[in-house]
Amino acid sequence: MKKSIVSIWDYHNEPLEIHILQGEDWEGFDEIVGYLVKSLNIIVSESIDGPDARRWILKQDNIIFELIHDDVFGNYLLAPTKESEIVIKNIANNIDNNYNSDPFFLRR
Repeated sequence: MKKSIVSIWDYHNEPLEIHILQGEDWEGFDEIVGYLVKSLNIIVSESIDGPDARRWILKQDNIIFELIHDDVFGNYLLAPTKESEIVIKNIANNIDNNYNSDPFFLRR
């Protein structure tokens, strides 16, 4: 049975958020970034780290999106534009598919 580790938060007139329900802590953020950079050729454009939150601006094919860590909400992808919604949906599908074939894939 396929288990999803992503949750789509799609509010009317708000940027699309896709929460990653595996590795929701600070270290999980690093694992997600490592996977995105190594496996999906994502480029880190800017990184902002605070005491209880992180916000990294990422790029794929010159389309900007964000990976955010919040101590309350965990780790999630944010699409600031309609164009970036397609990118983060594809990333979420990739993460989900890889998790179902290897639950430890983010740690590699």
